[in-house]
Amino acid sequence: MNLKNIFVILTILILIFSASAVFAESFSLKNTTFEVPQGYSINKTGDLSVRLVNNNNTESTIFVSVTNFTDTNASISSRQVSGFKFLAEENFLTDNNVSVNQQNYMKNETYYSYYSFEVNGTGYQIGYIFPVHGDSVQGDGNPVMKIIESI
Repeated sequence: MNLKNIFVILTILILIFSASAVFAESFSLKNTTFEVPQGYSINKTGDLSVRLVNNNNTESTIFVSVTNFTDTNASISSRQVSGFKFLAEENFLTDNNVSVNQQNYMKNETYYSYYSFEVNGTGYQIGYIFPVHGDSVQGDGNPVMKIIESI
């Protein structure tokens, strides 16, 4: 195989891999664009919220919404009154420097994780709902972290 053929093949491979990144599905809320994590699709969208569903597990759902609510203690109290069992809370900084408050709950054999953060002066909350036997909210497989880090 000569050098010209190798160059053509490499160019085609680069174009193929670049095109898949360019056509990743995304959505925008209040002038902030978020990428849809792999394995999820947009099910319902509004001006201030988007619902994503897992293509392989219909019990896993992610809600992304614009919010001005910042009192995390009031969030815990409100959810506990509604029957949610509070499991844990964590504050952390993502790789792209977004400060996040994460609260984890359980209700009716389902996990609920809520992520609150601010980008460019706008508050956002992501709710991640999945069954006890479902996905993990920890590690690299967490679709919410992929959404937040796509900003």
